[in-house]
Amino acid sequence: MMLDWLIVGGGVHGTAISHVLTQRGGVPRDRIRVLDPYEQPLARWTACAVNTGMDFLRSPLAHQLHFDPFSLRFFAQIQKDKPLARFIPQYSRPAFDFFQAHSTWLIEHYHLDALRITGRAEKLTQIRDGWRVETATGGLEARHVVLAMGATEQPYWPAWAAALREAGGRIHHIFDMGFVRENLTSWSNATIIGGGITAAQTALVMTDQHPGTVNLLMRHPVRIAHFDSDPCWVTSICLKKFHQDQDYDRRRALIRQVRNRGSMPPEVAARLGNAVQSGFLVQQIDEVESGQVDENGIIQLGLANSGAALKTDLVILATGFNSVRPGGDWIDNAVTDYGLPLASCGYPIIDPSLCWSPGLYVSGPLAELEIGPVSRNIIGARLSGERLLSA
Repeated sequence: MMLDWLIVGGGVHGTAISHVLTQRGGVPRDRIRVLDPYEQPLARWTACAVNTGMDFLRSPLAHQLHFDPFSLRFFAQIQKDKPLARFIPQYSRPAFDFFQAHSTWLIEHYHLDALRITGRAEKLTQIRDGWRVETATGGLEARHVVLAMGATEQPYWPAWAAALREAGGRIHHIFDMGFVRENLTSWSNATIIGGGITAAQTALVMTDQHPGTVNLLMRHPVRIAHFDSDPCWVTSICLKKFHQDQDYDRRRALIRQVRNRGSMPPEVAARLGNAVQSGFLVQQIDEVESGQVDENGIIQLGLANSGAALKTDLVILATGFNSVRPGGDWIDNAVTDYGLPLASCGYPIIDPSLCWSPGLYVSGPLAELEIGPVSRNIIGARLSGERLLSA
């Protein structure tokens, strides 16, 4: 049977889009499915957040999986377990546990888990009146396919770090597939590499486990920003000029320029400063240029600025995600087979409805050149859903 809609990716974007298409778009439940490698919705998102020790989201109260921006506020009012409904002031950023509780309620209340198929996309083929997505257990055909994969399966490994791992060094990326921070065995001196909110949160939660044994190595001093881009990028205030510019190289340059990369909100910076002042955490401003590991598993990191050597027995990378287009070989093959248009950065050139080719749509990172700097974020899922409704 051919579906009306098939969403590839069941994280924040795929789940939110399945909700808006069924509840606002009127898509019958038996005509839509979400293909995801993980059995549970939001599994990868949850694993990444837990690994970093996230207490509060960086997104404000209105940014959640429901298309109604007030849904999380209403949910807080009806909660019997009031301690869950915690927020960081000024922008009412919700506690991670509360956001998860709301997401679970949404999925269960609207039976979004029943729309899911567990499997990984392996090939994309254009067929009459739609597209076919191959998996290890067979193919799925749909008139409309939404590619809603994120970048969470492609953590960025610097060359020196990859070489150390090959040499047997005890080094992990906080976003490695299958990595569980809570399962780490003891260490004498752990080093966190990174300069943004992920690195800071990871350092703080590991300091809670073993105070005085964690070093945070940053390339730059702390950069404070409430959000990872200005809130105006959710509105026409900033997006009007962005959409008027038809030069995709300039759009990409602007996205890079306005993102507050390597930053953290004020309360995380304050907690970091307190931990340093209390002696629970050592903070260094420097950059790794080389590394080696000895027969005892001790890693020696050569620092570029000071010329010093930092000795450690555990390295955790908090260096974000690779900037290459998500999807891998099967998307690369589809680009070649069907001449799917790309900007010079390798990302899709799409129309305002997020259409890449007739019947083929994108969301998340793949929609950046149309949605803008917030495309990867939670609010990007809502903005994508609104565009897809027009399809």
